[in-house]
Amino acid sequence: MTPLQIVLIVLGILGCQLALWVVALRWVKRASARRLGELQAELAGSGERVLLGPESAIYRGASRGSGYPRARGNGVVALTERRLIVRRLAGAAVEVPTADISGVRTDKWFQGGWTGGRLHVIVKTKAGAELGLFVRNSDAWVAALRGLAG
Repeated sequence: MTPLQIVLIVLGILGCQLALWVVALRWVKRASARRLGELQAELAGSGERVLLGPESAIYRGASRGSGYPRARGNGVVALTERRLIVRRLAGAAVEVPTADISGVRTDKWFQGGWTGGRLHVIVKTKAGAELGLFVRNSDAWVAALRGLAG
């Protein structure tokens, strides 16, 4: 194989990768906007007072045996007086009644995962389960969740 053929193969592989990433990122952007709109409509119709969100977020999973999904994923999140709502782009929805929230903390590590030093907002339930989130303003989320927890 000549050096030119090797360069062409590498460029072909890079081109395919680029095309796949463009398609995937466009899907995520459209799906996120759709979920955001659905959650806004749901909240408007529910009559619940929204404390934070809805906004894009990353669900970082839940502790083992908690009854909440362990699989991580992109989605949207909102906090109302009655519940913490996470709608993932793929997979089951997550809802935690605010009456079940016993605490909140932040940490760089959650469930064995560390992502570029970003802070996880970790919600603890009265049953001992923990759920992790990446949100834009972790301080605002921590303050609001602490206010509801006690």
